[in-house]
Amino acid sequence: MKELTEEQKQIVEKEIRKEIKKTKTFFMQDEIDKSVFQILELINNEVKNKTEIKVEKFNNLEEVIESIPSEVFKYMGIKEIKQFLSIDNIQYFQDSFYINLFGKEKIIVHGVLYLFEKYPLIFNNCIFDNEKDIPITLKQIQKLSFLNCIFRQKINLNFQECLDVFQMDNCVFEKQCKIQGTFKDKVYFDNSHFYNYVDFSKCEFEKTASFYEVKFEKIPNFSQVIFKGNLNVVNTNLNFDFKNLEKKINQEYDFYEKARVEYEKARVEKETGILYPEKSLDKFANDFRDSFRIFKNALIKDNNLLDASNFHKCELYCKEIELKQSWNKLKNVTTDEDIKQNNRNHSQLVDFLLLGFYRKLCDHHTDLLRVFNNLILLIALYALFVFGFTWLHDDKLKDTKAILTLFGFFDKFKFYFNIGVAVCMSFGLILLLYKIDKNFIKSFKIFQCLPYIKKWLLKVFKKEIFIKLFSRLKIIILDLCHLMESLVIALLIPCVFYILFAIFGLFLNLDKDFKYLLFVNSLFVSTYICLVYTKSLFLGRYVVLILSYVVFFIMLISQPSIIHPLIGKIMGDFDKNLSYPSLLILNILYTILMALVLFSLQKTARKNSIVPS
Repeated sequence: MKELTEEQKQIVEKEIRKEIKKTKTFFMQDEIDKSVFQILELINNEVKNKTEIKVEKFNNLEEVIESIPSEVFKYMGIKEIKQFLSIDNIQYFQDSFYINLFGKEKIIVHGVLYLFEKYPLIFNNCIFDNEKDIPITLKQIQKLSFLNCIFRQKINLNFQECLDVFQMDNCVFEKQCKIQGTFKDKVYFDNSHFYNYVDFSKCEFEKTASFYEVKFEKIPNFSQVIFKGNLNVVNTNLNFDFKNLEKKINQEYDFYEKARVEYEKARVEKETGILYPEKSLDKFANDFRDSFRIFKNALIKDNNLLDASNFHKCELYCKEIELKQSWNKLKNVTTDEDIKQNNRNHSQLVDFLLLGFYRKLCDHHTDLLRVFNNLILLIALYALFVFGFTWLHDDKLKDTKAILTLFGFFDKFKFYFNIGVAVCMSFGLILLLYKIDKNFIKSFKIFQCLPYIKKWLLKVFKKEIFIKLFSRLKIIILDLCHLMESLVIALLIPCVFYILFAIFGLFLNLDKDFKYLLFVNSLFVSTYICLVYTKSLFLGRYVVLILSYVVFFIMLISQPSIIHPLIGKIMGDFDKNLSYPSLLILNILYTILMALVLFSLQKTARKNSIVPS
């Protein structure tokens, strides 16, 4: 076939008009007529050009007609994209429209949304800068790729289905990003950087979803996401700590409440429907927990147990934050149902405390060094308590008619001991009130003088010197306050037991030594728990742990039987001092804590693949 005849041109023109009509273009009739003529010329020139080099592309009219849909799709696609984006650098290859602006021009996002449903698009080195966030729900989008693109403003992409590959590789998202829909083919977000919040909630990935080396500056939302294919999160910074996670959940809750209150005012004025239902903080924590649970299950399905354990850790962080809200759910009891509800809330409070303890003990079986440090701390603390017992039972004291038992020592100084208990109770109650109400401590006049003291110091010292000095002192004092807070709580717990015994001990006909026994043993447990749970990083952890290691190695070299009484029996070097009745309960409590820590140690080692499963 060398050239189209006039009759063939009319047939081809008619077919071109049919195809253009199917595209549902927004162009007016005059522009459509021009497009028909230009497409016809392109087809005719293609026939002639091919015949000149003696390679016939079309053997007959039927082959020409078969090529019309692709030619119309290519021509009208380029024409509509140029019209929407006001750019000329558009190419068509491999059944996709390729747009490369080399980062020099900006594209308004809402001019692009219409094109997403209609054409397979590849954007490279483009800058998207929309000034308004208008969520538009699309039915189906074609192949969509963003390579090395920058999104300056919010992105809200909501669609029912993406029929082909979806890519956002090496992209930068400066503001919030929300993507919702079902991906029928592979999805790639490799090497992208999300500087703000990103929301993938309710998405469905039917094939591979890759987040290789993605950087999330804020915690992403993957609540109710379904991963049917493989999940790649290699080198993705999704390993958040507890503080960042709690801060993010609180921010999301505050943002939602602010929007809900504002909309509620507008709803009352305009009498419109409810868009923002009330949602408690624990519900937000549950949404984030669902995100980490989904990642965990997807990685377990791929047999990636090591990375799955990190997401399980974040899942437990969210559960702890969720259970923390049980304090706010306690009701005034008026019915039997209220009693049952309060019992459930109290049970959740216990679970909250246990999760917090395990987070501090071993970071939910993911931090081997931390749990080993806590094991050394337990051994050192036990050794110090044992030495306190044995020193007061030392036979050398008999010659001076000194106290032969620890309880006799306490009883001799009962008055001072009671004063100490009262002081500890006072500080402990003040601390508890401060924890409940942060403004409580400000009612004391001594704390009202702090701003005046700061102003006086600014006058005495140079501003630069004072700022440096004050910032360093602030860190040290804050760390010391955290340690003192932990020690006060550690003393408060045995003091409470001591006072309870003083009240009920007479009615239960218990020996007076029982209250001292209860005090000392509860002090051992509370001190260990508070040192594990302390917020003091330098004094409470580093300094205490260094001293613990020193005590541990001294015991290991000089008296290894002190590490545990069973070791002494096995080695035949049992210390008789450990058989005192006063130490019996302490040994039992120490054994329980030791079993708990050793269990966490071996489980953490297995989860970190140090010990084979």
